[in-house]
Amino acid sequence: MFVDLATYARKLEHELDRLQPPPSASSASVQAGSSPVTHSSTSPSNHDSQSEDEFDVVQSLSARINRIGFGKFRQRHVSPASQLLLRAALDIRDEVNGAESRVMSSRQRRPEFWHPSPWHQCYEPEEPNYVFPEDDLMRNLVSLYFSNVHYLFPLLHQPTFENHVFVEKLHLSDSCFAATLLAVCSIGSRHSNDPRVLTDVSQLRSAGWKYFKQIRLSRASFIQPVSLFEVQLYALSTIFMQPSPVGEATSSLVGMGIRFAQEVGAHKRHPPGKTPQEKAERELWKRAYWVLVSLDFFSSSSTGRPRATTEKDIELEFLIECDDEYWMNESDPESSFMQPPETPSYVEYWNHFLRLIFLFGDLHHIRSSEFPPQETLMELAAGLDQWMDSMPSHLRWDPHNPNGIFFQQSMMLQGSYYWLQCAIHHPFVRPGPVSPLNFSSLAICTNAARSYVHLLDKYLQRPDALMLPHMIPPAFISSVLLLVNIWKSTWMNSAMDPEKDIAQVYRCLEIMSMYEERYEMPGRFRDVLQAIISASRIPSLSRQQYSLKRTRGGDLQGIMLDAGHIIHVPSVVHPEFPPEPLSAFNAVPNAPFEPADRANHESIMPLSNYDQDDWNNFMMMVDDLLQTANPVF
Repeated sequence: MFVDLATYARKLEHELDRLQPPPSASSASVQAGSSPVTHSSTSPSNHDSQSEDEFDVVQSLSARINRIGFGKFRQRHVSPASQLLLRAALDIRDEVNGAESRVMSSRQRRPEFWHPSPWHQCYEPEEPNYVFPEDDLMRNLVSLYFSNVHYLFPLLHQPTFENHVFVEKLHLSDSCFAATLLAVCSIGSRHSNDPRVLTDVSQLRSAGWKYFKQIRLSRASFIQPVSLFEVQLYALSTIFMQPSPVGEATSSLVGMGIRFAQEVGAHKRHPPGKTPQEKAERELWKRAYWVLVSLDFFSSSSTGRPRATTEKDIELEFLIECDDEYWMNESDPESSFMQPPETPSYVEYWNHFLRLIFLFGDLHHIRSSEFPPQETLMELAAGLDQWMDSMPSHLRWDPHNPNGIFFQQSMMLQGSYYWLQCAIHHPFVRPGPVSPLNFSSLAICTNAARSYVHLLDKYLQRPDALMLPHMIPPAFISSVLLLVNIWKSTWMNSAMDPEKDIAQVYRCLEIMSMYEERYEMPGRFRDVLQAIISASRIPSLSRQQYSLKRTRGGDLQGIMLDAGHIIHVPSVVHPEFPPEPLSAFNAVPNAPFEPADRANHESIMPLSNYDQDDWNNFMMMVDDLLQTANPVF
């Protein structure tokens, strides 16, 4: 039956090819972009590794089968191997018969097997009655979303989205798009000072929830087709929910979004669209899928859970490095998707960020190893250095960058670098016998933590700095690691002066107190940090309350303790190394990575007055706390 169906489809395809004009060279060529790990998706020298013949199979057979029609059942993505098998079957059948096979007639289709019966219809709830913001407020919230979040998460296409909302009024007729619009308004509300966005007028943290609580995140039926708006909704919902007390549910949303996108083959390479509209739709699918992949990576890296998808499952090129305003050119369609040569694209940041994800895709497996191979760690170090060296000049960290978008993006990239250093090494700061790997990992984590706090402090000094929640989990991780370093040095009678690290911990507490006005997550982390401080055995911090006083210039003047003493704490503590990142694995020169025996431990650090049980118990608590710091946005 499949052979007959495919034969009939091929006959129709041949007839269509005969009636249609030949495609132009630009639409017939396959520009699949880059290898996701090393190249730019817009490089003209990078072509897809799949042959054009295989692309033809994927495109033509999918179109043929789709035109046959399978009732109301949705066609799902089929692997190229299955499609190649169908074509091989057709060719073999033709060889045997000497001509094309007989067409399957409609009388040969038994309707009870081809059409849904009444009992196949699942429960369909009534369309929700959404309540949208007022027109002026809606415009403002959409604008706030695109000016504050879009450049860090290129999920939507601003001109297309605004046309759907303000011209077509699509949200009044399409319930799925209506939910997507409400999610955008919810995120934009967190950057708005308009009291109309508040559910509780006395709580800024209630901003946006009056719109988000209307959204139905669970499907009533899994038979209905997957839409782009639905996949976008899962990504937007994750971004909005993550900093809240219900953020744990986002891992399931990300998983569903990835699975639904895979149903339509969004994780696979496809030939370029023949029209700018087709190209735009495929680019939007790519944007949605890559955002979900990034959210999945961060969730897995922080919780230790397996990822919903890995790089081995993805055969998708990176985004086209073209800003939204250059996607469409109605007067000259040939110039669509062409970025001006002298204008860097904001999408270039996202492609560089995705390369970092590909570099550390196996982070979960590396961290699960008690003693990772030295070669693996060195490869990660070399890859991380190469990633930093290949960063475009306009995306390198510069606190005085005049371009606000590139300034925000450079903060994101630089902060991710320091966070990954901590994420790789903090699992090796473990209870149990002290080893050179423990010491080198703690030293690397301490350096990265100091650098991140310094980076965050510099960032927030800019008047155009955005208070985005994704900056808080790395600050929490940095604070905990600095406290671990202080505690370890104190109990091992180290000569290290803890004052600078204490200052940075208090700076993080102060930043969290600023953020907790709009987000619950910073308040939770602040409570945890204060609990660690109160339970620690650091003489200058334990069992004492503090208050933060700042000078007019914004410097932290001192910490007033209950005993009446003042410890001077500078606002910005410059780390003992330049802000440009060092190698992630060279913090302790010549330190071996192999576990050392107990006899060598005493030569590394004095152990007088050192209680191994206290260290073990404290590190077990710290490890549990670090698992709560999820840097998903």
